Amino acid sequence: MRAGWAILLLLAGTWGCSVNVAALKGVAAQIPPEDVMRTAVYRGWGDGESCRLWILAAHFGLPQVDEAFTNALRPLHGAFMRNVTVYSVHPVYGFFGWHCYRVVGNVFG
Repeated sequence: MRAGWAILLLLAGTWGCSVNVAALKGVAAQIPPEDVMRTAVYRGWGDGESCRLWILAAHFGLPQVDEAFTNALRPLHGAFMRNVTVYSVHPVYGFFGWHCYRVVGNVFG
């Protein structure tokens, strides 16, 4: 019986949520030069995140959407993204958790 309560308590302490914030046709962290826009090729699927920790309701900053875009573009050396979805993700692990923005979409550069 005690094991059942321990498992239930453990599962109740680890939860969170993810919310679709926006669906964008095109986005860039900075305005790309015109020649890059004209000659851009598909570079792959980009996935970037910006997260900040909180412990016992003490927040250590807020996540930045532009940082998430930059983190999605950097590995693929991209200039902009198309068909982008922005998520607000909030995993919670008992007395601490994360505030995150996650960005996914097609990277061009």
